[in-house]
Amino acid sequence: MPEISNGKKLASSMLYSVTGRYLVYLVQLLSMMILARIFTPETFGIFAVIQVFAVFFALLSEMGFGPALINESKISTQMRDGIYSFTWVLGAAVSVIFFIISPLIAWFYGNDIYQYLVIPVGISIVFNTSVIVPMSALNREKKFITIARCEAIAEIISVVFLLLTLDYFEPIWALAIKPLVVSIFRYILILLAAKNTEEGIPHFGRELRHVKKILAFSKDQAGFNFLNYFSKNLDNILVGKYLGATSLGIYDKAYRLMRYPLLILTFAMAPAIQPVMKELRENPPEFERLHIKFTKYMSLLGALVGLFICIFSDEIVFILLGDKWGDVSILLKILSITIPTQVVLSSSGGFYQAADRADLLLKCGFYHALTSVSAIVIGVYLGSLEALCWLIVISFIINFIQCYLLMSKHIFPSGLSSVFGTISYGVISSVIVLIANFVLATNF
Repeated sequence: MPEISNGKKLASSMLYSVTGRYLVYLVQLLSMMILARIFTPETFGIFAVIQVFAVFFALLSEMGFGPALINESKISTQMRDGIYSFTWVLGAAVSVIFFIISPLIAWFYGNDIYQYLVIPVGISIVFNTSVIVPMSALNREKKFITIARCEAIAEIISVVFLLLTLDYFEPIWALAIKPLVVSIFRYILILLAAKNTEEGIPHFGRELRHVKKILAFSKDQAGFNFLNYFSKNLDNILVGKYLGATSLGIYDKAYRLMRYPLLILTFAMAPAIQPVMKELRENPPEFERLHIKFTKYMSLLGALVGLFICIFSDEIVFILLGDKWGDVSILLKILSITIPTQVVLSSSGGFYQAADRADLLLKCGFYHALTSVSAIVIGVYLGSLEALCWLIVISFIINFIQCYLLMSKHIFPSGLSSVFGTISYGVISSVIVLIANFVLATNF
C-alpha cells in the first residue's frame, strides 16, 4: 500500500513540524503582544527599517546552504566541519559589510541612529549563519520539536532580557538588542541539540573545498532568496523612506498579522515537505497526487481563516496590539484577501526543492519579484497605504498563478492539465474573501 504509506509519512512528519512550530509561534505572538504595548508605532517603524537590511545580509550569509544540506543524501564529518567553518567566516564577513554601509542607510533615511543600530543586529547575523549546519542536521532527521523548543526558549530569554533592561536603555536600543540575544541563545541550544543527531556537533575544519559541492544546489536557492527578499521587503524600505516611520510601523504590523495564519497553516509544515517529498522524486505520479491533495485542503483552510480575519479584524488588532494600533485594522482587512493563495504559494518552495528543481524556484522568484516590485513602487508613489495593500493583493494572485503554471509544466507528469484545479481552489477562495470585504465596507 505505497499510496497510504507515503501519505501517512508526509502527514506524520508535518504533524511533528506543526506541533513544534506552533510552540514557537505562540511564544512569538505573546512576545509581540507585550512589545506592542510597550513601544510606539514610530519606534517599531525605526526598528523595522534596520530589520529589513538585516534580513538582506542574513540571506547573503545563508547562501541557500540550509536546503542544500538537507538535500544531500550523506554528509561526511569532513564536509560538515568544512562547511561549518565557512559559515563562521561568511557570517563575519557579511556583518563587517553591514557595518561599513551603515552610514549610507543613515543618509538614505536622514537619521544617524541607523549607523549605530546595526551593531547589535549585525553581530546577530554571525550567530544566525553559524547555526546553519547543526540546524540542518536536526531538520534532516525531522527533529522539528527539538528545534522549536530551542527557538521558543531563546525568544523567551530575549523578552525577559528586554524587560529587565528597559530602564537602562532607550526604547529603540532595547528593541535592537533583542535579536542579538535571540541569536546567541538559539545558536547555543541548537548546537547542543545537534549532539543527538547522526552528524553530531560540528567542529572547525580546514577542508573548505566541500563548500563547492553544495553550491550547485544552493546557488539557485540563494538567487531565489534574494529575489524573494526584494519582492517582500521593498515595501518596508520605501514606506519608511517616503511615508515615514509611523506609517511603516502601522503597515509592518498589518503585514505581520496577515502572515501569522501563513505561519500557522503553511510555514509550520514547510520544514517537513522537502525531507519527505524528496523520497518520491522518482515517483512523479505519487508526488503529483500528494501535492494536489495538499493544496486542495490548504486552499479551503486559507479561505476560512481569511474570512475570519476579514470579519473580526478590529477585534484582532485590539486584542493583540492594543488601542493605539487602530489604523492597522483596515489594512489587515485588505491583506486578508491574499491569505488563501499565500497559504498554498508559501508551500511551493518545498515541492520545488524536493523535486531537485531549485532552478525553477529561481525563475519563479524572478517573476514574483517583477510583479511585486511593480506593485510596491506604484503603491508608494500613490502615497496611500490602502492603495499599496490593494496592489499587493493583485500581485500575489498573479504570482500564485504563474508559480503553479511553471510547476505543472516542468514537474508534474500530467502537465498543465493538472494545474487548473490547484489554481481554481486558491483563486476562488480569495474571491470569496474579496466579496466579504466589499460586503462589510458597504454595510458598516
